[in-house]
Amino acid sequence: MIKQINSFSGVNSVYKRKLFISNLTGLSDRSYGVSVKYYKGTAADPFKRIDYEATIRLAEHQQGWLMRLEKKDLFFNRHEPDTVSERFADLVSRSLYPVETVIDGWGTQVTGIVNHEAIIKRWHENRQELLDKYSGPVADDFITVVDQRIKSSAVIQRSMSYDLFWNLFFHPKYMAYTETYIQPVALYLSVIPYKAPVRFPGTQKIIPQITDYGSIMVQFVSEALEAPQELLPGHQKETPCYMQLTADFDLDKEHHFAMHTRALLEIYEKAGRYTTVPLQKIEFTMYQL
Repeated sequence: MIKQINSFSGVNSVYKRKLFISNLTGLSDRSYGVSVKYYKGTAADPFKRIDYEATIRLAEHQQGWLMRLEKKDLFFNRHEPDTVSERFADLVSRSLYPVETVIDGWGTQVTGIVNHEAIIKRWHENRQELLDKYSGPVADDFITVVDQRIKSSAVIQRSMSYDLFWNLFFHPKYMAYTETYIQPVALYLSVIPYKAPVRFPGTQKIIPQITDYGSIMVQFVSEALEAPQELLPGHQKETPCYMQLTADFDLDKEHHFAMHTRALLEIYEKAGRYTTVPLQKIEFTMYQL
């Protein structure tokens, strides 16, 4: 059964903006199952996937809400980290998380990372574990790089922008929608490893009914953009290739806080006026546990 959201009655967009913000008082911890899958062409099975569990805990703060994000149970291609690179990545993740920042009722960060000292302490403990297990130039170079990056809170904050969960969680969903509930907006998504997020201009729509499972849905659709070479198989294409991003955000009706998120980036080339050939796609799913 679908029912109208009371806070979207009337046509005054400013009035709507005042009401459609997060109501975080009394919000309990939220845990999510997260999966990122990478596909080639029309393959039904991903050639790479990453799975983990994320938990968000909120506490009142003088500037808004202290948000504590934890990640655990990291799996690569459905198995625990076993290659050297996967184990190194897991050590960094266990050092970085839980990460803490402060957000406001609009779901926007109002501070940078606020538990920097705790992150450094965890890294020093995990750094020693790495030294006990591995030796040689690869491990030495890895430690040197992490040492340099983790000592700076600003660098840690910047590194969070390389994370798909972080990109999608902090994407603006609370805004002054028009009378048709549509607003132009850009979504920034880190789809090229270790590079700044790509800007996807598009439109965003809020559905003014509550779904059967008690959520308010916000839908984003980007424009079709020319795909950068780094996202193309083999990195060489003589003809232009394109990409398009869609994302659905389910927010609970009481707190307007994240329940489920689905994002799909499709990369393709045109084989005619109305025909496209799939090259690759990235699928992000986050479901409340």
